[in-house]
Amino acid sequence: MKSKIYDMMYPLIHDGSGIYELDDLDAYVDKIIAKGNIISIIEQDVLVGFLAYYANDYENKLAFLSMTIVLPSTRRMGYGRRLLDFFLAELLHKGFKRCLTEIKAENIVPITICKRAGFHELERKGKYIVLEKFI
Repeated sequence: MKSKIYDMMYPLIHDGSGIYELDDLDAYVDKIIAKGNIISIIEQDVLVGFLAYYANDYENKLAFLSMTIVLPSTRRMGYGRRLLDFFLAELLHKGFKRCLTEIKAENIVPITICKRAGFHELERKGKYIVLEKFI
């Protein structure tokens, strides 16, 4: 799975758009595999989308949506929304009450998807918007 995630993310980080920023892709992928949860969509052995999240704050019942990526060639097919729906159902099943995510303010599509799913803006942190959803 590591190589599939890496291969999917690398061109998006280096496409010049500035939407996806990671200083150390290897370290990020290692971290989400070791400490996070990954929901993926694979078609014919090709990773077309994934959602990475952390659900380890059981005391506060708080989860954090770290990253959702869908291959550009499969966008507008509902994969992002399906990943988000499955993620929220999983959090509900695990007893979590709240979820946060940070999205670059210029990345309108995921912000819109999250708002349609019931997230609201909590605060702004520089070029990022922190969104929150109560589950």
